[in-house]
Amino acid sequence: MCHQPSRKRRDAGQETRRRAAMCRWHMLAVVAAVLLGARGVLADSISLSAAVSLKEGVTDVAKAFEAETHDHVDFTFGSSGQLAAQIRSGAPVDLFISAANKEVDDLSKAGVVDDATRRIVAGNELVLIVPPDSKTHLSSFEQLKDPATKRVAIGEPKTVPAGQYAMQVLTGLKLENDLNDRLIYGLNVRQVLDYVERGEVSAGIVYATDALQAGQKVKVVATAKASMHEPVVSPAIVIKASNKKALAGRFLDYLLSDKGQSALAAHGFTKAAEAAPAAAPAHQ
Repeated sequence: MCHQPSRKRRDAGQETRRRAAMCRWHMLAVVAAVLLGARGVLADSISLSAAVSLKEGVTDVAKAFEAETHDHVDFTFGSSGQLAAQIRSGAPVDLFISAANKEVDDLSKAGVVDDATRRIVAGNELVLIVPPDSKTHLSSFEQLKDPATKRVAIGEPKTVPAGQYAMQVLTGLKLENDLNDRLIYGLNVRQVLDYVERGEVSAGIVYATDALQAGQKVKVVATAKASMHEPVVSPAIVIKASNKKALAGRFLDYLLSDKGQSALAAHGFTKAAEAAPAAAPAHQ
């Protein structure tokens, strides 16, 4: 004869299962809240505006930084002059890395950056490049005077530091008048690089790191002596209006750490310790 469980026993079993289910849901809710709370406390992000010549190097540094801290870096890359103009206009930027001192000096004079945070994070060189299949016999900047060099690309000097450095070289060699009608201006140094890669110009003046990035798509035929132009440096500075100054400062410190400097050096940049002595910031 089969005995059916009493109603009392069935009710007790259901109540036990209901309480166990509620306990599990409560525990899951607690774990989720802890995880979300930890994420809110530990994870944050900053907005970084940087010269396009720094793109690959800074991106690698940011990846390492994010892996260690779980904080995120949002990028905007472009010509230093254009980025500085955006910052002066109130763009929501926490940290700025220029390809020259001038743009940071201008922001300092405008009172929109925290001068105490200014640091040189890397150095660079200026090189003369030609297409890999070029038939020209260029081997120096002086030879740009030759009419056989039909078109020479440089960055727009008003907004592109690479163009400013290039003009310093050309002016010092008294070539600016000879090349006046043959100069092609790029919106940024990567556009200059692109012109040369596609063979649209006879030669171009870019950073050594850009030529390295291009690989066999261009050929370096000369490197400018340091005395031919102002020091090619990349100063970084925290924006005064930023509400994430501490995090921006930590990323700046990371750029200057051994790991950060090694990542930049892997892309051809001179380490900050070597570049900084020749490039004291001008705050006047």
